[in-house]
Amino acid sequence: MDHARIKRTGLSPLSAAHALALFDAVAFRDPGVPLVVPAALTATAETPPPLLRGLVRQARPAVRGAAAGGPSLAARLNGLTPDQRTEALLDLVRTEVATVLTHPDPTAIPADRPLIELGLDSLTAVELRNRLTTTTTLRLPATLTFDHPTPRAIAAYLDRELPGLASGPAGPARRTDAGSGGGLAALHRRMHETGKHDEAAQLLVAASHARSHFGAQDRDRYALPPVRLATGPGRVSVVCFPALSAISGPHEYSRFGQAFRDDRNVYVVPSPGFTDGEDDALPDSLETLIQMNVEGLRECVGDEPFVVVGRSMGGCVAHAVTVALEEQGLRPAGLALIDSYPIDASAQDGMGWWQGAMIGGMLERIDRFDMTLHDTRLTTMGVYNRLFIGWQPKPVDAPILLLRAVEPLRGTTIEADDPARWKAYWPVPHDAVDIPGDHFTTLEEHAGTTAEAIRAWIGTLRIEEPAA
Repeated sequence: MDHARIKRTGLSPLSAAHALALFDAVAFRDPGVPLVVPAALTATAETPPPLLRGLVRQARPAVRGAAAGGPSLAARLNGLTPDQRTEALLDLVRTEVATVLTHPDPTAIPADRPLIELGLDSLTAVELRNRLTTTTTLRLPATLTFDHPTPRAIAAYLDRELPGLASGPAGPARRTDAGSGGGLAALHRRMHETGKHDEAAQLLVAASHARSHFGAQDRDRYALPPVRLATGPGRVSVVCFPALSAISGPHEYSRFGQAFRDDRNVYVVPSPGFTDGEDDALPDSLETLIQMNVEGLRECVGDEPFVVVGRSMGGCVAHAVTVALEEQGLRPAGLALIDSYPIDASAQDGMGWWQGAMIGGMLERIDRFDMTLHDTRLTTMGVYNRLFIGWQPKPVDAPILLLRAVEPLRGTTIEADDPARWKAYWPVPHDAVDIPGDHFTTLEEHAGTTAEAIRAWIGTLRIEEPAA
């Protein structure tokens, strides 16, 4: 699938003989000779390859569509009844989903199944957004599939944004743009770029007080359904909690979940506030958040054994959930933390680099995937940071595995007398294993090896038999 995606971007594969010859040319070249990186580009891509976009003037999407010889989307929708229009847009979304997932039959794509369950990851999500942008000429957010996770939800969003309804294109479309890249996002980025990392974090905490909230008594109304990423006969299920940054969500575990397909059940329990919904209230306390997540986990596992997994600040969530479960008499088989640091890591001696490196990595991904940093997502991040202020992990009965990334992020300080000090750490007893990748790529291109490390660890755990 990755090969097909790369080819659609305008890059052609190199033969093995050609690639090896080029490798030899690089390995044995004169160090004083400039290096030119070869790339076989094709002119069949729908947009110029990224390397050429600064040199080639791109046609407007509508012009490209017309040049392709078929009627525009607006022409195809013109004159349709509302039901016909909805069905046509759903067919469009299914067709594009089938293309990016290399699925042979668009009609077999379930309309109401989350795309992440079908294998959509961060890269294919951006490609799907780009293809729909080309077809519709709308300015669609890179978070389209995170905010609208099913084909039907995406089709309904397009229906609201496209001309032809009484509300016209201005209402919802302007709301989408207004909520993204606004004053808070611009200010936060500027503070980061000028080295004011702690002040930028404090800004988000201050702004978070403007968000509406709900109490424990209303948590069922705001709880999001868990997402199933994999199914299989393995006895021990895996329940994951995403990080709580502005780009977080169940999609973080997409590739990780694929590695467990046909092996065991893998779920993600999302926290509210990371979707583009009208009702954006957030938990009023850490206790409310954790109890929501405990109930989401219980919905997934029933009476079956399970392990809890969290990445980055999601490790704080996973640990707090594990504490609450044990207090309620439900003991997880284990707790795995993927490159997690305590919430107060930046305040520790020698860790002043931490805040800037983490935010820098987040902004780098926003730029790489052509995403827009939403003010609402930043204030969601601020709310959760505020709820965890002062929180420290308590010892638990469940065995803890800390998986530590071996590649430092840009901006990491590596001390000569202790070159491993920068790595993830956890202040309660645990076992640690080093895994390939950096803080982010452990669940991106290195998701397979991360999954394998957790699979091997699960095999070592003592699984308690259910009470008779």
